[in-house]
Amino acid sequence: MPPTAHDPTSSLAIPPPPPVVEPPPLVVAGREPGDGWQLADPQPMGPATRRALQGIIRGLCPRPPAPWSEDLAQRIELGVRVFLRYMPPVMGVGFGPMLLLLDWAPVWRLRGLQPLHRWEREPAAQLLQALSASRLKPVRLMIMAVRAAVLSNYYDQPEVHEAMNYHPMPFLQDRADLRRRLLEGQPAQAEDLIGPYAEVLR
Repeated sequence: MPPTAHDPTSSLAIPPPPPVVEPPPLVVAGREPGDGWQLADPQPMGPATRRALQGIIRGLCPRPPAPWSEDLAQRIELGVRVFLRYMPPVMGVGFGPMLLLLDWAPVWRLRGLQPLHRWEREPAAQLLQALSASRLKPVRLMIMAVRAAVLSNYYDQPEVHEAMNYHPMPFLQDRADLRRRLLEGQPAQAEDLIGPYAEVLR
């Protein structure tokens, strides 16, 4: 019987690569326009590198019942690419080839001829987990770096906060309000909890 298109280890079933979807703009809530703060543009990536990143995101993010959607995946991708802009330049340069190397892990792990981004989520997750336990330290470090970038963005998404019953926005809004009051010349209060500098700011 010929292999099916759902068999990720098959060397014969090679469907066309999934389209690269442009993620929506990244919006950071609570930022003051007067801060002079501007979010960096996403790290440029070619279509192959973006497909690799999207496949790795699907494999690394928690499985149901944890929140998941294609929209969430796109926001994580954009967050990772923006994150890279704040890293040392060598990190931005090396991250793309590292993604491509991980995307083709099925080949150099002798698990098939299809890249990881064509695999279903569960087998992709199993392969990435196996790589994280590799005897080769460079492979483990690759997985650690990519997992940190992906999951830090995953756990910063509002639907994930909701699922965890974690609500950081009231605190962030309170800090923004405190900053506004201090800039207006109002004294800090004990309930503002701004630490050892409170006496200086009063």
